[in-house]
Amino acid sequence: MLPTRGLDELVQQARRNEEIQKRLDQVEEFLLATHDLAGLLASLPATVAQMYRLEAVTLALLAEHQPLQEALASLPLMGLPETCLTRPRKELRLLLADLEGPYLTNKVSSQLLQCFFPGLRRLASLAVLPLWVGGQMLGTLNLGSAAPQRYQPALDTHFLERLGRKAAFGLNAALLLDRARRMEQRQVVVEMAGAACHELAQPLSTLMLGLEKLRRSLAPDDPRLQELEGLMDQAERMGDTVKKISQVNDYVTRPYAQGLRIVDLQAASSKEAG
Repeated sequence: MLPTRGLDELVQQARRNEEIQKRLDQVEEFLLATHDLAGLLASLPATVAQMYRLEAVTLALLAEHQPLQEALASLPLMGLPETCLTRPRKELRLLLADLEGPYLTNKVSSQLLQCFFPGLRRLASLAVLPLWVGGQMLGTLNLGSAAPQRYQPALDTHFLERLGRKAAFGLNAALLLDRARRMEQRQVVVEMAGAACHELAQPLSTLMLGLEKLRRSLAPDDPRLQELEGLMDQAERMGDTVKKISQVNDYVTRPYAQGLRIVDLQAASSKEAG
C-alpha cells in the first residue's frame, strides 16, 4: 500500500489534472461558440486569461501567413485589438529557436516582453504556445504570469500543447469561415456590378448621343456651348465609372462617412480575379 502522504499527493495531482481538463473543455466550448474571426481575436486572450487566472494573454499572428493577413485586412475600421499582434516568423525564431513546441521560461527578458507583451514592464514567467494546423503555423498564444513558478522550463507541457492545438484549430476554423464569407461577398458584389452596368450602360449611351447631337446643332459662338461641354465631360466621367464597375472582380471596401464602408471601385476592379 502507498503511504498516506503518497496517496494524498496522488489525489491532489488528480484534482489538478481534473481542473486543467475542465479549463480545456471550457476553452473548447468557447471556440465552438465563437465563429466570427473578429470576435475570436477580440475575446480569446481575455477568455484564456480569465479561465487560467493569468495576468496577461496575447495572440501573435504570423505576418507571413497570407490568408490570415488578407482576413485581418478586411476587419472593421478599428483593426486588431491590443491583445492581438502580428510578428514575422524570423523574429519568433530568433527569440524561441524551436517553434514546434511550447516555450516556457521564468527568466523573462525585455526582448520577450517587447515581442509578446508590449507595454508590460514585467512578468515573472511566460509560456509561448505555437499554433500549428495542417503543417502551417498561424502564430503563437502567449501566457504571462506574475508567479515565477507558473511556467518553468522543466515543467510538463502536455496540457499546454493541448491548449495550443485547441486554440489553433479554433482560429483556423474562424479563418475558413471568414474566407467563405468574403467569397460570398465577392460573388454578390460581382453580380451587383454586372446588373448595375447592364442597367446604366444603355441610358448613359443615349444621354451621350443626345448631348453630342445637341452640341452639333449649336453655333460655335452659342453661349450655351460651354455649359453643354461641361455636361458632356460629366457624362464621360459616368462612363468611366461604369467601366470600372464592369471590371469589379473582388470585394474591397474603404472608409466612408459616419463609420460606414463602401466598395472601393478602384481597388476592387484592379485586382485579378481568383
